[in-house]
Amino acid sequence: MNLTPVQTADFSWDLNLNWSKNEIKVVELYGDMKYYNLYDLSWGGYVYAFPGKEYGTIFGYAIVRENATPVYYDAAETQLAYYTYSGRPVVTTAGRYIRSGQRTPLGNVYPDWFGGITNSLSYKKLNLSFLIDFKKGGDIFSVTHMFGMYTGILEPTAAINANGKNIRDALADGGGVLIEDAVYGKVNTDGTIALLDAAGAASATPVENSTYVNANRWAYDFYGKTELSVFDGSFTKLREVSLSYSFDNVAFLNKAGIKDVNLSLVGRNLWIIQKNIPDIDPEVSSSAGNRSVGAETNAIPSTRSYGFNLKISF
Repeated sequence: MNLTPVQTADFSWDLNLNWSKNEIKVVELYGDMKYYNLYDLSWGGYVYAFPGKEYGTIFGYAIVRENATPVYYDAAETQLAYYTYSGRPVVTTAGRYIRSGQRTPLGNVYPDWFGGITNSLSYKKLNLSFLIDFKKGGDIFSVTHMFGMYTGILEPTAAINANGKNIRDALADGGGVLIEDAVYGKVNTDGTIALLDAAGAASATPVENSTYVNANRWAYDFYGKTELSVFDGSFTKLREVSLSYSFDNVAFLNKAGIKDVNLSLVGRNLWIIQKNIPDIDPEVSSSAGNRSVGAETNAIPSTRSYGFNLKISF
């Protein structure tokens, strides 16, 4: 869509807007296929085509939560597909996360929608234009985050806890990590959740976690628990800014046969205005192509670039 909100003899403001949305739902698969593995996100994460779900659903190991709902492949409910979890995280009496026993849906790699807005402001021979890109949705499994937490190189692994101590300090000195808004429990053999108290005894009501865990063990738990490293890939970016000036009707240029010279300064990938994934650019991925959407595997950081253009018209 092109708009011109302001137009005078010397000044104009032009807008170009684009917006796109795509929805694909998997209705059924061939024969008796229960799901189709589209590609591997690595380290336990996969992207499936699963009947009844949006194409590109991430399946991986979840954090067990206080409400577990079984989902079956068949209407007779004889073939368990997975459990979905809701509510607060369930932790052991040692204060550690519990991983789901099977892969479960954790998101979708494809965005809900995306678009951009280009503003172009012109005053006589001077022009300023800038492009803002945005994307809503599209989840990302970040191996950088998983191993960054696991190895202790990311900032959260050296945070200050509620005791005013570095979480890396010994538990006896007030260090460690408390997984907040979690409850004690365990997973029964049938997949249901049993609530416990801090001592490990059965409890009729949820008991809030109050157990600090050693920072090393807490960070280790990011390995193999896909959900902890899946993030919303939404972003808003200042994609490009261009400032240009046109030189025309310049006597010495005209004598040389030059009608017009346009000089522009250009910058790209200047500013990530908003994003939900920590530490990395939400647009980086392991490789190009449809088999890497939503996969971030220790990718090289994106770059900011500056340059200039010179256009000469004879």
